[in-house]
Amino acid sequence: MSELSTLLPLAVGMAISPLPIVAVAAILLSTRGRAAAPAYTGAFLAVTLAVIAVGAATSAGASAASHGSGGKIVVLILTALLTVGFAAFAVVSWLGRPKPGTPPATPSWLAAVDAITPARAAGLGLIMAATNSKNLPLELKGGAVLGTAHLPVAVTVLLCVALAVAGSLTLVVPTILGATGLPPVVAALRRLKDEMIAHNAVIMTVLFAVLAASEASHLIHQLTA
Repeated sequence: MSELSTLLPLAVGMAISPLPIVAVAAILLSTRGRAAAPAYTGAFLAVTLAVIAVGAATSAGASAASHGSGGKIVVLILTALLTVGFAAFAVVSWLGRPKPGTPPATPSWLAAVDAITPARAAGLGLIMAATNSKNLPLELKGGAVLGTAHLPVAVTVLLCVALAVAGSLTLVVPTILGATGLPPVVAALRRLKDEMIAHNAVIMTVLFAVLAASEASHLIHQLTA
């Protein structure tokens, strides 16, 4: 049960994803934003939940097959891989940041968002969630932690949903607020999109470094427990 405390940093790591946030802000600012944004966020959330469920089912099966030790090994391996992977991503993100005085590159797909339909927004949400190299391992580990907690099935399902929603709050909240169409909300969305694009490399570098340190501490705890 103590391992459940690791779910909070996992959810925070999942939630801080600049490009998906830029996408939802851009969709909300488009001509059909109020209809397209919920489709985008819903698709993103569905994939997130599906990956978490896969992690939970896999670790629960391994735990049952090995009388409890298999699931712990799965979590240990995922933690080690995340530690190394996030450290490497932090270095790559820092080295790939724009040079001083050079404007950050705007993703080319943003140009097509202005005329996006709800169906295409849902497709973009699926792609964003399924190709998110940061979130996928976090979701798998979150599911693995829940799968090895030996909780009742209904509780595990509820926690999987809660983790998926918590990890998608940075999309869910703007989608709900954007539905109001209030001028201050629209202005805030424009600022959010611009700031996320401008500081994407720095945000990701700091996030990857923090995640690497967090996973390293969990790894040490698991090895010494």
